[in-house]
Amino acid sequence: MRQTEGTEAGVVLITTLLLITLLLAVAAGALMLSRTDLLISRNLLTGAQALWLAQTGSEMGKNWLEENLAGALLPMTLGPEELAAGTYTVRIATLGNAEYQLTASGAAAEGSRRVVEEIVRLPDFTPDGVVTSDGDGLHPDFDDHSGGVGRRIPDFSVDGRNHAPDGTLSARCPGISPFATTQAVARDDLIAAANTLKQEIVTRANSFCQADGSSLAGSCTPGLAWVRGTGAAPRFTTGPCATTTPSCFLNLDLSAPALRADGFPVSVHLPTAPENHGPFAPLPGAASFVLLLSAAERVRLHTAVDDILQGTAELPENKVLHISHSLGGGSYTYGTWDEPKVTRIEDGTDALDMSDGAEVNGAGVLIIPRVVRLGNVRFNWQGLVLVVGGGDLRVEEAHACGHILGAVVVRDDAAPDRKLDLDLVQRSGGCPPLAVNYSCETVSRALTLLMRTVSWTEKFGA
Repeated sequence: MRQTEGTEAGVVLITTLLLITLLLAVAAGALMLSRTDLLISRNLLTGAQALWLAQTGSEMGKNWLEENLAGALLPMTLGPEELAAGTYTVRIATLGNAEYQLTASGAAAEGSRRVVEEIVRLPDFTPDGVVTSDGDGLHPDFDDHSGGVGRRIPDFSVDGRNHAPDGTLSARCPGISPFATTQAVARDDLIAAANTLKQEIVTRANSFCQADGSSLAGSCTPGLAWVRGTGAAPRFTTGPCATTTPSCFLNLDLSAPALRADGFPVSVHLPTAPENHGPFAPLPGAASFVLLLSAAERVRLHTAVDDILQGTAELPENKVLHISHSLGGGSYTYGTWDEPKVTRIEDGTDALDMSDGAEVNGAGVLIIPRVVRLGNVRFNWQGLVLVVGGGDLRVEEAHACGHILGAVVVRDDAAPDRKLDLDLVQRSGGCPPLAVNYSCETVSRALTLLMRTVSWTEKFGA
């Protein structure tokens, strides 16, 4: 009995030690598993942070396109830029046909890196004319109905030089022609109207002005005096002639700064830029101020306008504004440079008037499917104006002033009537007379409203 009890001595101690060892092993394993889980979680966290940084880079690239696309030299790279606990970098490249590739990488802690590629597309539209006629409805006669002999020098202007969003001249994009059209008959009508205007201006100048700039009967403005010239005989003649004859009225330059002179001597009394030109400022060196689009250019224009109209129809309502009734006696804003909008004139059979001292400002895309008449209104628009269907934008009163800063496309119903008639505009002390000035910056800004993602891919192993 004693011998048995002696052989069991220390069993409890050994068992306890074994149990403690087992528990230590389990605890060590649990700690190792816990640490592994922490490492995995950490890797997932830094990977997610890197992915979000890459996505941020892609969004910043799109924001950059909205602000700087016009005249940009691509490819270019933004960054690396610090954000939170990491950085993002984005490379922007053009793929052609108004598609752009944004390759953005995000770098987070512990060397974590993610790369995403996003391809975005805009309507493939680059204006060839400040006013582009996609049809046969643009037939202005440039007649101011002022009475008397001949015609005065128009106060409105269609300026193909590129302008910045603030209205000053900009070298970001080259200039374009005042008018472009898809049909030869519309081109011929515009050229004929311009030649008639030249002839009538010369007639007025020769009737009212003498060589010393004094007046014979009616008003001889400095611009008309310059047209008349200082020689014994008038500078230009009005009879049938050819451009090879220097004194032919056809050689009158409708973009000459002297036409805008407000005092004598003409050479030192010119308005400052960008108002230092006559009614039309064409593409430098162009043989005509009307560009006839080629077959390929017509197809591209049709596709782009269809794309714009379809894209605007698919926008969420918070990006679309509506004008359903006439505007007068107040101030109205339809989008800004920082937040452009698509604005639709609601369709209707009656004309919509903007008059009675109204001030109408907007930025983005303006769609006009009905007649809009500009009376005593200050009208300022930055971006793209689309006149479609039976729409028109015409001046009804001499005191219409302001500017369209961008481009106008007239897509009409093929009716051979006059569209975009600005003839009645007259200079006054209220604000500068209505002008249609080209701006690639504002057109690009308007088109980025319709930017859409074609593809989005995370580039593993990049």
